[in-house]
Amino acid sequence: MTDNTQSKPAQFQRKTILIKKHLQYRYMALIFASVLLAFIVVGLDVLWTVSKVVNEHPMMQPMLQELGAMVPLFAIKVLMYLGIVLIMSAVVSHRMAGPIFKFEKSCSVVAEGDLTHRVYLRQGDQLTDLQDHFNNMAGAMHETAKEYEKFRSEAAEAGLKDKADALAAKVREIMPQFKL
Repeated sequence: MTDNTQSKPAQFQRKTILIKKHLQYRYMALIFASVLLAFIVVGLDVLWTVSKVVNEHPMMQPMLQELGAMVPLFAIKVLMYLGIVLIMSAVVSHRMAGPIFKFEKSCSVVAEGDLTHRVYLRQGDQLTDLQDHFNNMAGAMHETAKEYEKFRSEAAEAGLKDKADALAAKVREIMPQFKL
């Protein structure tokens, strides 16, 4: 039996920002909506406070008119800020979605039987603790499968070939494509 453990691949740069679109769109929408809600709450609070001050001090009416003239510029600034928030939320969601996508693919590879497969995330990605746990789990499964194969070979040599073959058939039924 050979040990085909993968060596850690070279670092790479993903070219696509939206890897898991559904997940990332939801994440981006949540961030965008929370920032928009904060803008609305703060804006209404400022408007209420200014109107209260102007009602109590009528001589401040010209200041209110000046502020009213500045509303379009303020709206443009808010839209620019919301655009920046949207871009930043895409980048942050990318740091989550990339590893999730990689784990999904890795789970598929392991489910197809390659117990030598390991996950290697990029530096700066999230979920590196999960990467370590996944790789430890896959390593433990690989070692268990190697021990089983060793036991099966020894049992066959010891004259228990029928039992070893029955056990191998049962394992293949449960895990049809596992590679050692």
